Amino acid sequence: MKVEHYIARRYLVGKKRFSFINIISMMATLGITFGVAALIVVMSVFNGFNGLVTSILQDFDPDIKVERIPRSTGKSISAVRAVLDARDDVRGKAPFVQRKAMAMVRGGSHFVWVKGVHPDSLRLVSRVGEKIVLGDFRLSQNNAVVLGATLADKMRVGVGDTLLLYSPAGMENILTQYVTPTVLRCPVTGIYLSENNVYDGAFAFLALDDAQKLFRMRGEVSGFELRLDDADNSDEVKEELVASIGEGWNVLTWYDLHRDLYSVMTIERWSAFILLGIIIAVAVFNILASLTMLVLEKRRDIGILRTMGMSARRIRNIFLLEGLWIAIIGVIAGLIIGLVLTWVQAEFGIFELDEAFIIPAIPVELRIADLALIVLTTFGLCLLAAWYPALRARTTEIIDAVRWE
Repeated sequence: MKVEHYIARRYLVGKKRFSFINIISMMATLGITFGVAALIVVMSVFNGFNGLVTSILQDFDPDIKVERIPRSTGKSISAVRAVLDARDDVRGKAPFVQRKAMAMVRGGSHFVWVKGVHPDSLRLVSRVGEKIVLGDFRLSQNNAVVLGATLADKMRVGVGDTLLLYSPAGMENILTQYVTPTVLRCPVTGIYLSENNVYDGAFAFLALDDAQKLFRMRGEVSGFELRLDDADNSDEVKEELVASIGEGWNVLTWYDLHRDLYSVMTIERWSAFILLGIIIAVAVFNILASLTMLVLEKRRDIGILRTMGMSARRIRNIFLLEGLWIAIIGVIAGLIIGLVLTWVQAEFGIFELDEAFIIPAIPVELRIADLALIVLTTFGLCLLAAWYPALRARTTEIIDAVRWE
């Protein structure tokens, strides 16, 4: 063992009696321990909720959505379809029509998003067909419609009921000529529950042919939804598609479809990281204070070591090592506590949620990148706090230190 390590360890734990400096060092170690543990648990909870939201959204949304911009020029539908068919990393592709319409039932009217799809193609890009709670996802009947659970409840309809869908297509000509709106009489064949109130309360599914008839889009589609072999490559695929397709089409990833939501979640996540990091910052100030007082207390020891031939650099390393030891003890203890709490919550769901939530307990998810960030940040702050006392110890005058002791 190098002499610097030995002396640093003795200064930290070798005294038989507690002093004010020992108490401050202990408080610094405990502060780092609880700060690291709290950061691990809180970041894991944020990761858990983020993963839960993503899984719910991706059950409904595709990895990439290619959508024509209304009243714009650009490549034709067949040309875009050819570009998508040529890609080997596209696992599933589904054309769709999506527009707003008015649904009327029992004298009441409701605006809904009507989405026309091929049921077989939809299964390749979305799991909404697996979320049926009443009836089935059957669009083969004439004008059959599948509604979200919240929307069906708001409209007070169930499987077997019939509603009328009115299309706004052609209404721009209402001032110059007589226009009859397109109306479809649609039997409800299924009700789905995606566990997302935005979707469950707004979307109605029709067969693609029926939606094209409703919106007077014969042979046309609003765009294509894609499911990739690897959703993590969505941004790279988006850039390539934008370059290949050109103007007139929007290319959106699953993240772009809910950018505002993910931005808020990211802000909350980093805000929690910064606020809990204050605990570690307080501990770091305690390290600075305890090591500074230790340098003043050990002036005679420093002077004796220097007269025995120890270099100023090795004197500095003693106090840097003591700050490092405090960081190591605090980080290891914090990692153990944080990982154990996270594992217990993941396995046993100790912290439960109210019945109003779609999950029984708080979700947690550990990420190696978060652990690395917490550990590296803590070590960096601790070494930074130890640098000033170590530098002061290095510049201690040998004659003054020995003379006055």
